[in-house]
Amino acid sequence: MLDSFTLFFTSIAIMVVMTFLNFLTWRTNKSTPGTLLYIFYPVLLLGAAIGFTAVVRNHDLIIISIASLMMFSASVIHCLSLSQFLNYHGLSFKLLCSFTLFSMMMLLYYSFIAPSLTERVLASDLQHIAEAVFLLYIFIKYARKPYPNGSIVYITILTLVVFSFIGRSLFINNIDQQNLLESGWFSLLLFLNGIIAPMFYAAGMALLCNERREQNLNQLADKAQKDLEIRGLFLSTISHEIRTPLNGILGSAQLVMNQTSDARNKAYCEAIINSTESLNLLVDKVLDYASLDQSDEALYEEDIEFKTWLNNLCLLLSPLAEQKQLKFELICDIPDQACYYCDQQKLRQIIINLVGNAIKFTDHGSVKIQVELVVEKQLEHTIKISVKDSGPGIENDEIAYLTEPYVQSSAGKEKGGTGLGLAITSRLLEKLGSRLEIESQLGYGSVFAFSVTFTIGELSLVQQRHQTKDYVTGLNVLLVEDLDLNQKIAIEFMADDEHKVKLATDGKSAIELMQAYHFDVILLDMNLPDLTGQEVLKRLKRIDHKNQRTPVLAFTASLSPDEVKEYLSLGIKDIVGKPIKHEKLRQALSDSQSNQTASITVELIDTLYDKTAAETLTSSFSEDEVSSIYNEFVLSARNKLIRCQKLIDQQPEQCIKLLHRQASTALQLGFNRYGIELKKIERRLLDKKPHNDMLDEALDLWQRSLEQYLKFVRGQLE
Repeated sequence: MLDSFTLFFTSIAIMVVMTFLNFLTWRTNKSTPGTLLYIFYPVLLLGAAIGFTAVVRNHDLIIISIASLMMFSASVIHCLSLSQFLNYHGLSFKLLCSFTLFSMMMLLYYSFIAPSLTERVLASDLQHIAEAVFLLYIFIKYARKPYPNGSIVYITILTLVVFSFIGRSLFINNIDQQNLLESGWFSLLLFLNGIIAPMFYAAGMALLCNERREQNLNQLADKAQKDLEIRGLFLSTISHEIRTPLNGILGSAQLVMNQTSDARNKAYCEAIINSTESLNLLVDKVLDYASLDQSDEALYEEDIEFKTWLNNLCLLLSPLAEQKQLKFELICDIPDQACYYCDQQKLRQIIINLVGNAIKFTDHGSVKIQVELVVEKQLEHTIKISVKDSGPGIENDEIAYLTEPYVQSSAGKEKGGTGLGLAITSRLLEKLGSRLEIESQLGYGSVFAFSVTFTIGELSLVQQRHQTKDYVTGLNVLLVEDLDLNQKIAIEFMADDEHKVKLATDGKSAIELMQAYHFDVILLDMNLPDLTGQEVLKRLKRIDHKNQRTPVLAFTASLSPDEVKEYLSLGIKDIVGKPIKHEKLRQALSDSQSNQTASITVELIDTLYDKTAAETLTSSFSEDEVSSIYNEFVLSARNKLIRCQKLIDQQPEQCIKLLHRQASTALQLGFNRYGIELKKIERRLLDKKPHNDMLDEALDLWQRSLEQYLKFVRGQLE
């Protein structure tokens, strides 16, 4: 252990540093209670340390007493400043002050009236214990939840201080000045309370201030979000309120114009109608923008034949260009039969906004839509869509502000408008994970472009596969499945054998497709969002359709003996169980075209995590895609279970849908016991049986499944 003289000098240096750090903390958090007072805590300790250092070689009771009183005062200021920070005004602080005053009196009594070094040290130790116990109390009771990080620092050091001073108080013997300086207890306590503790306290206060600042920022963010919602609600409400009288004005003006023969009155009516339509357009734009502020809806992705979709959209836009005698063309450099999953409503609005602006601001020349395939991967394409015009162009310093609401370029002010079109377009692109790129040259025109990544649709996948002679190929298959992951896997597997797949995501659309098209085989999910598979089959028996003799394969993870018996009684030829296995699906499709007896068996290993599931996915997806699928499921599973707990009593139908999707995904990813448990809960809800605490048990099962999965992942990394 270092000698006392060295420890005192080290303590002085630490106090100087702590004073400086506390000053910087206060300077950054001047409005925070307690931070200014906290600066004086190390200042008083510094004075006490200097006093003790001055008498380390000789015994001057006056200086020692003054230094001790400064140390006691520092203790009170320490507790007062932290009480102010935590807004604590309880009785405990008054008791601490009273005990500190009592300790001071003891110290003075045993210094000048009945001198006793042992009693003086004991009085000092008891005051330190009282200070640490008080601070532990307020941090554990009042600071631990709002300030977890700062509390950990304070509770750790205060616990050490309490036990160290209690130890010295219990084991201290009759000592004199020389023995005290040479005592291990004295050196230990001086090192702890004079060097280690101040560093912890300075760091702790800085952490407390950071956590308070973060809380304030979160409150401001919440307030800003609420203000945004209020603003959106106000805009929506006032816009709707304005629209009602506007419609009345517009209708009345049209009636008057139709009934009058006075040319002057007709001109007035036309002016009213034109002005009302302009105002109505503004209201529509405001409503669109307000809905974007308020809405956080997920993308509604559909599989579309992209080039055909674009051509149809251009048919709607070309009359606008023809009216201004502009050349309007689509240059589409993507495969003719390319199909993509995309939110066509949002994409449609984006393109219409951009092309509409281009036509509006272009008086001579042309407007072009150029579509390029910029990145091509196995299961996704990145498409760049550019809208080019030969309009007047835009000033460079105006481009940066065009996507802000109610902001217009110089040309926009001349042509009129709301200033919301590009703001809405920019917000829609954010939802698609893209952004608007603007290039312009005065006198030559502008280019508005964006890039977006689309997942390849099933028709495109079918066309990319080679033919095999080992199994039946080229069937026309109707896949009825609502879960995206199962859709992709099944389509990928069937595409290997060049089966042509049409997709239905619910029972109603499946029935419509069966009425419109003939299929060689139907893969029917037995748990759909709107109808069960059984209900679909029963409805088909009551209507005319083109698939009276088409074999139907049940596509399900619900395989209890009673359910299998029900499937067969409805005319199901075979069952393709979930999780989907390539060979089982291939064999079932082949057997459906023959008189082969169905083999209704599903091999599902009773385990928390089946590592072979990842191998099945790897045959259809890249390693990065498989990793992404697992990460998304693992990160969201717990939250979705908690959401089920909230929905299970109030909105059981929504809970059933969520459980169905989670169970199917879990089984496909190899979380077998967890998936089976979710299927059991789903079945109980469908049968309207009591569920008790089954979701709590499922949470526990998920935790154990996750541990098993993470253990497997760690094993792969070693």
